Amino acid sequence: MPFKENFEFEGDKYRAEVKTYSLALLKQQETAMARKFLTSSFSTGAGIGAAPFTGGLTLAIGAYKGRSTYVASKKHDILQDEIRRRNATPRDVDFKDAAIAWGIGAAGLAIGTEVGNFAEGVTHTDAMGSHLPDGANKSTGLTVDPGTAVKGAGGQIELLAQHLASGGDPKDVAAAVAVADKTAYHAGMVQAQIIEEQFGSEGVEALLVALTSPPVKPDPGCARAKQDTQLICTLCRELIKKDSVYWHCCPCKNDNFDLCLNCKKKGKTCFNKHHAMTKLVCKK
Repeated sequence: MPFKENFEFEGDKYRAEVKTYSLALLKQQETAMARKFLTSSFSTGAGIGAAPFTGGLTLAIGAYKGRSTYVASKKHDILQDEIRRRNATPRDVDFKDAAIAWGIGAAGLAIGTEVGNFAEGVTHTDAMGSHLPDGANKSTGLTVDPGTAVKGAGGQIELLAQHLASGGDPKDVAAAVAVADKTAYHAGMVQAQIIEEQFGSEGVEALLVALTSPPVKPDPGCARAKQDTQLICTLCRELIKKDSVYWHCCPCKNDNFDLCLNCKKKGKTCFNKHHAMTKLVCKK
């Protein structure tokens, strides 16, 4: 769920938006929001549980995920209200939804951890930690010297960007920082690493929620309702094979925008991020 939308969600505006959805798309989004709600609940608990080991930063992340849980729940309620308004029956959240959501949450945490491990290695965060005085932990320096901790966070991000841009090892941070500053500098580096883990986890969760949503049948007025030609991905120009899932956007390219699974996995979308793309199955 986009960061801005998470904090500026407007129920009335969303109600107006879902009135334009087809019944098939309503049901698709109903399932996606149920799984998003469960996934965010999983991540909220994980963030709160890790708070004592991260100087409280994951508590703030947990609060953000809690807000995400709330928004997903409200969207789910609005979608179900619209489904009822059309004399259809909303579906109940079942064990499959819970299993998929918790699997997504676990995968998000695993990928986030891998992102953190990568960042820790290439920015020498671990090497800095080896110089901490006795009794200090990863968050001790946040209260000892907040200014240096902020510098540590900035330095970690800079070194990570340097590594990604050049492909080489960054300079040895531990050798560049005065001994007196190492505790606080390291604490800042750790906080930056936690944020990077969260970005990795959030991206994986959003992608997996989209990929696990069920395909639907296109509306009768959609160009894909009577697919009579082979389909080509609009972005990568690869053939979309028969029985493969793909995503279609009616407003883009005069109802002729199709996105293959590989492009979707890379996080790509149509020309307008506000459009609702429909997940379909290629017929030929």
